[in-house]
Amino acid sequence: MLANLNHFFRRHSDRLRNLTGFSFFLFATILSGVAAWQHPSILSWLYFIHNGLLTLFYARRRPAKNYDRIGLWLGMIAAFLPTFTTTIHNEWYLLVPALAGYTLVLWSLITLGPRFGVAPADRGLTSHGPYQYLRHPMYLGELVFRVGMVFSSQNFFAGIILSLALVFIQCWRILREEKMIDGYSCYVQIVPWRLIPGLW
Repeated sequence: MLANLNHFFRRHSDRLRNLTGFSFFLFATILSGVAAWQHPSILSWLYFIHNGLLTLFYARRRPAKNYDRIGLWLGMIAAFLPTFTTTIHNEWYLLVPALAGYTLVLWSLITLGPRFGVAPADRGLTSHGPYQYLRHPMYLGELVFRVGMVFSSQNFFAGIILSLALVFIQCWRILREEKMIDGYSCYVQIVPWRLIPGLW
């Protein structure tokens, strides 16, 4: 009886979290779409597409064995930070790394499929695609893409502050996630680097 109740609450809390994440990214998609329409650029439209993809992936993700609420808030803050800037520049030195970062995000998203989630959670270990080279390729791609976005704003000081905040948040999310996934100690032996080969 107790096991059945536990299963019931777990299943419905998963649905509630999925609905919350779906609603958040739907809202972010609308906001970023309006911003891209008002200030069109490649990066602003990519940010809109990215939020739309996250909305779709949230609608079909796999239930989690373990879940981290703090990590959810960190992920949502990281996703939302670029909306505080207006992307106005399309210089190649910002565009090229941002596109490379987004390519890595997209590759990681497709590899994860229904295992995707903003909050650190255990939905099964993935060790193929970009995950055979880095343990957190999506976080790296998001970081490069979003830093490119915030630096494309006219406010350089805001770009520095938001970039530092994004680096801090991504590193914190990584450390929290690595404590949650079953079999992670074996994965660390196979793929030694988190974000940057030879460094961390």
